[in-house]
Amino acid sequence: MTIKIIDAEMVCDFNKVICGPDYRCYGIGKVESALHSAYYPGSYPFHHGSIISVAGAMAFYLTKAHAFYDGNKRVAAVSAITLMELNGYELEYSFSERDNSNELADAIESTAAGQINIDELKKWFDIHKTPTA
Repeated sequence: MTIKIIDAEMVCDFNKVICGPDYRCYGIGKVESALHSAYYPGSYPFHHGSIISVAGAMAFYLTKAHAFYDGNKRVAAVSAITLMELNGYELEYSFSERDNSNELADAIESTAAGQINIDELKKWFDIHKTPTA
């Protein structure tokens, strides 16, 4: 099985785009550690299971890593979504500009606040996955 992964440089590039001139990484080692934890043991089959569970674990570990001055939660979400898209999946979740609700943002915020754990976040990703055509 061929799995496409993202690396620490790509994650840092996401933060550069998200934060622009305010970009500041506290250490690429924090990003590498978060990715290593998600991808463990380094090739398929992964400890966390499916690529969807790996994406959820990645979002969890990147959120908790605090590798960047700003944008940690946004980078975690974009990184997980990108991993899923590279491997034939997308997320479907409710989002409304009218009442400013966003299920993905709520899940990542809850992760950052310690209100949901890694298994709950992986389950959230699994529930909201859709294969791309």
